[in-house]
Amino acid sequence: MAVTLKDVAEACGVSYSTVSKALKNSQLVKPQTKQMIQQKALEMNYIANQSARSLVSKKSGTIGLIWPSVDRIAVTHLISEINHAIKSFGYAMFVSIDDVTTASKKFVEFGCDGIVIFDEGEHTNLPPEIYNNISVVAYGADRKTPYPIINVNHAEAMVMAIQALQAQGIDAIDYIGDTDTNDVRQITKKQAIASYCETQGITYRLINSKGLNSIETESSLKTFLQSNELAPGVICGSYDITVGTINALDDQHHPIIYSYDNIPQIKKLDYPVNAIGVPTSEIASKIVEILSKVINHEAIEMSYDLHPKLQNNM
Repeated sequence: MAVTLKDVAEACGVSYSTVSKALKNSQLVKPQTKQMIQQKALEMNYIANQSARSLVSKKSGTIGLIWPSVDRIAVTHLISEINHAIKSFGYAMFVSIDDVTTASKKFVEFGCDGIVIFDEGEHTNLPPEIYNNISVVAYGADRKTPYPIINVNHAEAMVMAIQALQAQGIDAIDYIGDTDTNDVRQITKKQAIASYCETQGITYRLINSKGLNSIETESSLKTFLQSNELAPGVICGSYDITVGTINALDDQHHPIIYSYDNIPQIKKLDYPVNAIGVPTSEIASKIVEILSKVINHEAIEMSYDLHPKLQNNM
């Protein structure tokens, strides 16, 4: 016969409610008590009956995340941080690499409590039949959406990187990024570089990485370097683009590099690179915090601004 929550509660000498909270990893249970309950449940081979729980609470305890890319380290790291944050709120995360429409419909069919989507612009908008039936939070740039969006201020990050290079006496900058895309986040970075440099009279170039992963960037930049020299200051549009840039450098090029994506992996690169952007742990925490509010019908705003931080590693 299957072990129940009541059985675990009796074995632990605590209430049914305390066991339920502890097994959801709730912060409302003291760490020592939580560890004891979780260990006892493991020893008793307790397996949660998710269907029964859903019938009682009207919630599945699951969140669906639509993964935009499986070949980029920065995105993978952020998703790991989101998963960690989701678990701390007592949820489990499902991931889909299907297109936005297919993935979102499946998450609704599966009875997920919410969806996290990486917003790239209007082409990734969720339709009304989705966001009217499930809680949604988007991560991306500042634009109007019918559900809350976490804006990480890409333009502000680019300006901070330029100013940091200026402070080191650099007045010629190359931006390496995906300049031929309909992704609003990449467009925002490119436009911020061009606008600020033109206003300040800074010499700049936009070098097309022809994608967002390291392999595409390395190939594109090696072709560029056959007939061009890099500027003394370089800003890369993502961590993966930075990796491709470093791989393409020869002994003649030693630029100061600032990389978008404030992730720990930056410090492990063989070439010194400074990071710019909102730390991924902060992004993940805010996404899950706001999604939890939407799920629980709490007061929310439609846009939340996070501000980038500079991480000097020189």
